[in-house]
Amino acid sequence: MLIQFYRIVILLLSITFLNSCKTNENVTGQSMNPDGRYDSEFPDKSVSDQLSEISKSIKKLDCLAFYMTYVFPPENQLKTNSITKENIKELSVSEDVTNESVAGTATIVYYDGKTIGLLTCAHVVDYPDTIFNWYDAEKTILQSISVKVRQQNYITGLPDGEDIEIVVLDRKNDIALLKKKLDAHVERPDVFTYKSGNTGELEWGTFVYIMGYPLGNLMVTRAIVSNPDKTKNGVFLTDALYNKGISGSPVFALRDGVPNFEWIGMAKSASAENFTYLKPDEGMLDHTHVKYPYQGVFYAQKKLNINYGVTFSVTIEAIESFYKKNKRMIENAGINFDELLP
Repeated sequence: MLIQFYRIVILLLSITFLNSCKTNENVTGQSMNPDGRYDSEFPDKSVSDQLSEISKSIKKLDCLAFYMTYVFPPENQLKTNSITKENIKELSVSEDVTNESVAGTATIVYYDGKTIGLLTCAHVVDYPDTIFNWYDAEKTILQSISVKVRQQNYITGLPDGEDIEIVVLDRKNDIALLKKKLDAHVERPDVFTYKSGNTGELEWGTFVYIMGYPLGNLMVTRAIVSNPDKTKNGVFLTDALYNKGISGSPVFALRDGVPNFEWIGMAKSASAENFTYLKPDEGMLDHTHVKYPYQGVFYAQKKLNINYGVTFSVTIEAIESFYKKNKRMIENAGINFDELLP
């Protein structure tokens, strides 16, 4: 009897121990005690399925602008308001076709069977119609004028259709809406469907994901939020590693675990510094005698140096305000994404 009693005691202790080792999770992977706040820790479940779904609606955006550049002699006395389309060729001493290119990211936010709506940053598609260059720092002697003659916007992976059109451009908040009409009977593109969040609820250390095309590659990166009070200015700050091409990438946060992603904004820029350096004429370089002094001509070059780890993003509230402010123009273009931005 005593042995049987001991066996029963050991069995009860074993059951108690096993119960104490159980995790505090339900079948969905969410915490049994949700706090309603954005998560500030790594998710405890895989987010691969959700990120794979999101990636299908995110596209690479390439913009190319062609300019006709007219150069004037140093002794000219021209004023910008005296030059017209009729006399610019006569006044210039040479002309040449140049181009400027920018790459970014665009998200498909609307599709009705014939028209696609895409959201991106304004600076990716905003090329000036005219560019002036000067011989002097005071800008009194005109060196050249570059006039935009054509712009091409291209989205990788979209079916054939008409050219991509800029519907609305907001330079102040760096937001742009594009549209493209597709040919009939094409494969339906995937549309972004995750609901918008609230950047006013971001906190120090909130964990976020950013997905886009840095340097032309579809990638996802993670970051944490700093200075959440800055969201009042229409932007928020993270430590994401920004590279060229990430502009326009959507930003997400998790609320109470997987799969509760919310769309909280769009990456737009990084902290950067311009600096000027002297570059030798490549045609004059002799790489077989690198230890000899260079005797050729130097050219002043400008370069943008990115301060990695300081990235600014447009808030979802700024995007919502952009949509409401320009809703009539957007609807006239055949686009409506009320379901995303209530």
